[in-house]
Amino acid sequence: MNALFPVVLAAALFSATATMPADAAPRKKKTAVPPAASVAQPPTDRFFACDVRVRDYLREGGAAIQVTKIEVDDARLQLNIHHEYGEAGKSSRKYLRGDSEEEMRKNLRAILDEFAAAAKAAAAGRAWYVIAARKVMPDLRNGSGENSSPWTAIVLADFDGKCRPITFYQSVDRNKLNPELSKKLDE
Repeated sequence: MNALFPVVLAAALFSATATMPADAAPRKKKTAVPPAASVAQPPTDRFFACDVRVRDYLREGGAAIQVTKIEVDDARLQLNIHHEYGEAGKSSRKYLRGDSEEEMRKNLRAILDEFAAAAKAAAAGRAWYVIAARKVMPDLRNGSGENSSPWTAIVLADFDGKCRPITFYQSVDRNKLNPELSKKLDE
């Protein structure tokens, strides 16, 4: 009886598949899938991921200009920012923090990685030097004294779709700016 069961089962399966009509299998409807290029994409903003931040800083006037080059001084842990109208100057120095040498080394690697990403973003046209009214900028640590300019600056960069601040400039002396750039502040 045990030897007969597999033979009967195989015969039943064979006869069931042989008697099925060819059209019995469900057919899938073919739908045209549009190519990726034809899918409507929103236009790319000229400030990429920094679109909202740049516009928020410029609400009370100012200017946003493209950073053309960022030079990394890895010994002093600071950057030298160049933009369309010349040089913005050196950033403030970063300090290594940590309780042990290993923690400080880890902090150093993070700073150098951030600097390299900033230089790469500038080379790709994804960094901006934003001069804005002091009253719209976030807390700038040093506070505003009587001699400070009403203008301050920030360098922003788009790193992998995220807007990151690179460095702050506490005070921007309008008299030292390129005349064309100074004129942009009034627009």
